[in-house]
Amino acid sequence: DWVAMDLFSQAEHDELAQSILLCPDAGYIDQVQAAIDRLLPEMPRAAIIARSLTDRGALIHTRSMEEACEISNRIAPEHLEVSSREPHRWEPLLRHAGAIFLGAYTSESLGDYCAGPNHVLPTSGTARFSSPLGVYDFQKRSSLIEVSEQGAQSLGRIASVLAHGEGLQAHARAAEMRLKG
Repeated sequence: DWVAMDLFSQAEHDELAQSILLCPDAGYIDQVQAAIDRLLPEMPRAAIIARSLTDRGALIHTRSMEEACEISNRIAPEHLEVSSREPHRWEPLLRHAGAIFLGAYTSESLGDYCAGPNHVLPTSGTARFSSPLGVYDFQKRSSLIEVSEQGAQSLGRIASVLAHGEGLQAHARAAEMRLKG
């Protein structure tokens, strides 16, 4: 029932919302489907939830939890709940999600309203290359680069080749002028 309601909580946003369950246990998926069928009619936004689940939702039977983690990384969800008895076992395998909710008691709705630093998260798979809004977004940073004379001998050759490849001869020469003999 909890997992069905968690799927509803995302699906009720709008008909284009996406709720997906990845699970290696077919019996568990059947129980979630039964809970969806039983609980959906009593939801005030049942029509929106049903359309979202029908058009964009999925209950996916995976071969393993490892495969579930791989698929999740490809999806790069805004929210990811790990409703497992051992959520910390799987967390290291999860690289792409806006917010990861660990354990059965950590519903996504807690993150929406009262747990966590904010709820400005990357959507539509952008968690593959971006992060939730955080302190660093409000701080100016600079990159510091320092190369020794010895390091310039190695990196200068690499930079020269790449710069010539791009047709930027001044870039190449600037690196080459620092090379010994």
